[in-house]
Amino acid sequence: MPRRAVWTAGLLLCSALSGCTASHYVQRGADLYGEGRYVEADEVFERSERRISRASPEERATYAAYRGATFVALGDLHHAQHWLSIATELERTHPGTLRKEDREFLDGAWRSLANRLPKVPPAPATTAIASSSRAPTPSVDSAPPTSPSPP
Repeated sequence: MPRRAVWTAGLLLCSALSGCTASHYVQRGADLYGEGRYVEADEVFERSERRISRASPEERATYAAYRGATFVALGDLHHAQHWLSIATELERTHPGTLRKEDREFLDGAWRSLANRLPKVPPAPATTAIASSSRAPTPSVDSAPPTSPSPP
């Protein structure tokens, strides 16, 4: 079968599948992410970022979810949070923007991000709390000097 016929058949099959509704660059980046090829996925997403402003809300949300997850995998937590927030906001303002599978993927990406964030240890019990209702007891050393009484 000639190469062009194989390519055309693959394109028709891809068009028939629901997973191919996103534009090529979103799907390509998502595929690379799914294969664990995070650096390559990041490169595809980076090169495609200019196009995202002209994409449909569905494509923008999917792009943002996978771009954020890619940043989580690469350890860039600041950018990960930015992109995951964009995907979440698009889904919040346009419910149903993400397919069920993509929404579950986004939720998993948020969990992965939370697991990668540094844990803040609780404050020790001896730490003073500024909002305490108890007034501090004045110290003898810090009391203002008393002026002599008039004779």
